[in-house]
Formats: sequence, structure tokens, C-alpha cells
Amino acid sequence: MKKQTNHIKYTLSRYPYWFSGFSLVFGIITVISEKKEVNVALVIICVIFPFIIPFIGSITKKSFKLKTSGKTDISISFGDLFQEDCFVVTTNNYYDIVPDGNHIAPDSLLGMFINQYCSNNAQALDAELKSQLLHNSNNDIIPADYGDFYKKTIDGKIVYFLVFTDRQSDKQPTDFYIQTLTSFFGKIVNENHGKTIAIPLIGNNNNLSDSGFTNSEMSFMSLMTMVNCFEITNQRSTLKLKIVALPEERAELIKAISQYV
Repeated sequence: MKKQTNHIKYTLSRYPYWFSGFSLVFGIITVISEKKEVNVALVIICVIFPFIIPFIGSITKKSFKLKTSGKTDISISFGDLFQEDCFVVTTNNYYDIVPDGNHIAPDSLLGMFINQYCSNNAQALDAELKSQLLHNSNNDIIPADYGDFYKKTIDGKIVYFLVFTDRQSDKQPTDFYIQTLTSFFGKIVNENHGKTIAIPLIGNNNNLSDSGFTNSEMSFMSLMTMVNCFEITNQRSTLKLKIVALPEERAELIKAISQYV
């Protein structure tokens, strides 16, 4: 019931916008028209249609353009992240990607990507990523920093393997989420491939550690907060982002989306 209510809350938030548009157009028509029946019908339309249109949109609209405090070009859509031309999947600070259940769960976003697109060369890809890690004087591996990434083209798609969590969750700092996104946004803002980078609801059921937010709405709101915080300190920079959420998350997210459209 709560999720259905979210569609109504989104609709009510958009009602004034649609009502003002209908009222302006039909107000002009009613001044010209001399038929009482026509005027009554137009008034009814002005009242009802501004509710119907955004309500249907909340259920069927695929993509929503979002507003931020700065110049970021950002939207949210519902669909398959892996169908985007350029997207992010999260991993840990050792660039583990093999979804064998030891460090990466098969049902995590990264696990699903590897199983669907890289199952034949997962070990080789894992070794390629790990070759990017530095070693200290004792030849011990130095874990990557939060927000680091390895970018690779796979099947014509640009994939960012983003360091988001620690391999050992008990060593993870409390501000790892802030560290990750602050660093990542700072690094991608000047990317020159010209593509919009699609990102998942980072922190939402990532299955890499006990770091997930309690729900998709919280993940979305936190992500938008990080975008706005980045804009405060980088006022001349423009991020090009597309948040991609699962279609089944629409009802949970639509009320939060209404705050940014």
C-alpha cells in the first residue's frame, strides 16, 4: 500500500505544474467560447487531466530528468544497466571480480555482470585488474583507494570497475561511501569519451559487505546528496550521469524522484 501511495504523492507534487498549463490554455478558450456546456467541460478537464497525466507518467515513464544545485546533467531511468554504452559496477579494494562467493556474491551487481558477459575469461580479467595494484617494499599488495577504478572496454561497452568497499568489512571506514563518490566524481568529471556514465544505486544491495543502505529510496537520496555536495566545491565542473534502477524499484523511488524533477 505504501508503494502505491508513492505514485499518488508524485502525482500531487506535479499537479500544480500541469494544472497551471491546462488552466492557461482553457482559460483563453472559455473567454472566447460562448457555450456554457463547453466551458463546464473544460473546467472538468482542467481539474482531472492534470492528475491523470502525471499519475500515468509515474507508472510508465522510463526516464526522468533530475535537477541539482549546479550544472550536472543527470537523469534516472528504469531498465538494465548492462545495456548502457558506459556504466559502473562496484568491487572492493583488491579488485576482486570472480563471483565465487568468497569476496563477490553471485547475486551482486558485479557478480551478475561477470556471469552474463565475462564468465569465460573471469580469471584472466581478475588478474588484469589486480595487475593495477601497487606493491610495497616487501612485495605486499597495496589495496586501491576508495573511488579508484579500472576502465575497460568489454563487448563495445566502457565498464568502470569502481572500488567501493574493503575486502574485509571490519576494516572499512565509516565514511567510505563519501570517500568513494567524492573521489570518483572528481576523476570522471573530465572524462573525454563524450558518453554519459550510467551508475547503479550505489550502496543498494551491493552484496560486497554489510554496507548496503536499508532501501532503494535511501540509496537514491544519498547519491543525489553526493552530487549536490560535489557541485558546491566544483562549481565550474559538469558531471554527465545516468542513474539506472531496476523496474521493480519504481514504486519505492517515485516519491523521492518527485523532489528533483
